[in-house]
Amino acid sequence: MLFSGVQFRSDLHLNHAFGGIALMGYFLFAMSSPARADGPKLIAKPSNQGNVREPTPVIVRPYKPASKRERSIQESLAAERETYRKKSTFGSLRGQAIALAAQFGRGGLNREVWWNERIREPFSQRSGKPLHLGLEDLYQRTLLHSNQIKVLAGIPLIKETAIAEAEGEFSPQAYAESRYERSTEPSGSLLERSIPRDPLRRRGWTFEGGLKKKTRTGAQVALRQEFSQEAENANYFVPGEQGRAKMVLSVMQPLLKGAGKTYNQSQIQIARLDTQSGYSEFIEGLEKHLLDVNELYWRLYLARGSLLEKQRLVEETEKVVKEIESRGELDSILSQRSRAQAALASRKAELIRADLEVKNAEARLRTLVSDPELLKEGSGEIIPADGPVITMEAPNFEKSVAEAVDLRPEIQMAESAILAADLREGIAENEKRPQIDFVGEFGSSAMRGSGDWTGAFNEQYNGGSPVWSVGFVGSISLDRKAEKAKLLRAQLEARQARDQLRATMDEVLLDVQIAHREVMTAWPDARAKREAALAAEQELSVLYDRREVETQESGTSLYLEKLLDAQQRRATAREDFLIAIANYNVALTNLERAKGTLLRQENIEPKREEDDRRLPIIRMVREEAIAQAKRVYHMK
Repeated sequence: MLFSGVQFRSDLHLNHAFGGIALMGYFLFAMSSPARADGPKLIAKPSNQGNVREPTPVIVRPYKPASKRERSIQESLAAERETYRKKSTFGSLRGQAIALAAQFGRGGLNREVWWNERIREPFSQRSGKPLHLGLEDLYQRTLLHSNQIKVLAGIPLIKETAIAEAEGEFSPQAYAESRYERSTEPSGSLLERSIPRDPLRRRGWTFEGGLKKKTRTGAQVALRQEFSQEAENANYFVPGEQGRAKMVLSVMQPLLKGAGKTYNQSQIQIARLDTQSGYSEFIEGLEKHLLDVNELYWRLYLARGSLLEKQRLVEETEKVVKEIESRGELDSILSQRSRAQAALASRKAELIRADLEVKNAEARLRTLVSDPELLKEGSGEIIPADGPVITMEAPNFEKSVAEAVDLRPEIQMAESAILAADLREGIAENEKRPQIDFVGEFGSSAMRGSGDWTGAFNEQYNGGSPVWSVGFVGSISLDRKAEKAKLLRAQLEARQARDQLRATMDEVLLDVQIAHREVMTAWPDARAKREAALAAEQELSVLYDRREVETQESGTSLYLEKLLDAQQRRATAREDFLIAIANYNVALTNLERAKGTLLRQENIEPKREEDDRRLPIIRMVREEAIAQAKRVYHMK
C-alpha cells in the first residue's frame, strides 16, 4: 500500500531565503550530532585494582545502557545473579574447611627438608648463567613478552573498530555530481521547431552538491545546491540560454519503521557489547595462560626435586650393589646379584627420564613466557626461586561463589549476549511496523538569461522564488512473512541467550566447587604424604641402625635386599609428597582463576598504549607500588 505525497508550491518572493535555509540546515545538523560524554577520549583511571573486569581503562567507548529497556534488562540480570548466588550455597562445603582444619590443623609443613635447598642449585653444566626466577618474575616476563597474550590482547581492539563503523552511519557526507550533455535530434513538433524536421539542438551542464546526514532519530537530512546552464533552439525555450540556481533543504523522518533513537543506535550498542565480550574473552584467555605458567613452574619444581631424589637413590643403590657383588664368594647368590643389578639399571633409566622431564619442563616454560632472554642461544638453566606454599588455606565457599558470579568473564560474556539479543529483538519489532515517512523540502530558486548561472546564484539570496513541499510516503508488506520470521528468530535467540547464561552459571559453579574441593583435599593429601615419607625415612634409618642385628639373623645379602626395597619406598614416598605439594600450590592458583580473582590477586591491571606504528595496544602490568601504597593507606 502506497501513500502518495502531497506537494504545495508558492510563487511568493522571500528576501534572504538562502540565509534562512542555511540557518535551518545548521540547526538540524547540529541537533542531529549531540555531544557525547563517551566521545573518542581514553578514560583514564589511576588504578583498576579490584575491577580489572571492567573494560573502561582500555576501551574508548564502552557500553552504557542507552534506553529504559536496556536498563531494565541489566537490572533483571543483576537480580538473577543475586538469586543464583543465594541458592548456590552448600552446607557440606561450608563446614568442610572447619572440619579439615580441626582434623589436620592449620600449621605449616617444614619445606626445608630433603631436596628443597638443592633444587635452587644448578644441575647442568651449561655455559650460560643460571636464571633464578620466581613466579612474580615469570608473570612479569609473560605479560611483557608472551606472544599468546599479544594475540589475546588484539581481540577487543579489533572488535572495537566495529563501534566507529556503526557510528559512521551518522557521519555527515559531502557529495557532488556534475554532467555535461549535448544532443541534436530531428524535430517532429511545431512546438519545438517551426520548420518540420529542423534539428532540435540542446546543450548544457548541471551540477548538484551538498551535505547529507542521518540523525539519531532516523531522519535523513540533506542540504543541496543545484546549478545548471542550458541552451536550446526550441520555440518554447525562452530565453534560448538560461542559467539556474536552486538551494533546497530536505528532511525525511520515519514515523514508525526505522524511527527512534533506540532503534537507530542499536547497532552501536551491539558493537559496544561485542567489544565488551572481546575484552572478557581476553581476560579469560589471560588467566588461563597465567595458570599454565603457574602449572609449568611447579612442574619444573617437581621435575627438579624428582631428579634429585632419583640421583640420591642411584647413588645409594650403587653402594648396595657393590657390596652385594663383593660378597659373591661369601653369602650372596647369583639371583640376588642379578636382582640388585636390575634395580640399579632400572633406577638409572628413571634418572635419565627424570633429567629429560626437567629439560622438557624448562622448554615448555620458555615457550609459554616467550621472553627473548630465555629463548636466546646459550641461556642458562631456569631455577625456581620461590618455594611452595606449605600452610593450610581454608577458602570460604560462599565468598568464592559470589566472586565467581560477579567476576568470571564467561558470565559477563553471557550477559552481554543477552543484552545484544534483546537489542536485536527490538530491531526486529521495529522493522515489523509499516513504513510511513514524513517528507518535507524548503528552498529558493532563481533563473537568469544568457546562461548566467552565477547571477542566478546571487539572486537566491534576494528575490529568489521559494519552493516548499510536505507529504507522507508509506508502504507495508501484505503478509509481513519475512518480518515475522525475523522477529521470531530474534525472540528465540534472546531465549537461548538466557538459557546459555544459566548454563554458564552452572558450569562456573561446578568449576568453583571442583577447585574448592581440590584445595581442601590437596592439603590433607600433602600432610598424609609427608607422614608416609617420614615413616619411610624412619624405616630406612632403623634398617641402618639394625644392620648388625639383621645380618646376624638373616644374613648380609638378605639385609641388603631389604635395604634396596626400603630405599625405593623412601624415594617413592618423598616423590609422592613432592607431587602433593606441587598439586596443592597449583590448586590454590586454580581456585583464584575459578573465582575470577587471579589478576586481582597478582596486582595485574590493563593499560592502553600505542606501539611504534601508533596503533593501539593493550598491555597488562603489575602495579606493585600502587598496591603497596593502598595496603599502607588502609592500615592507617
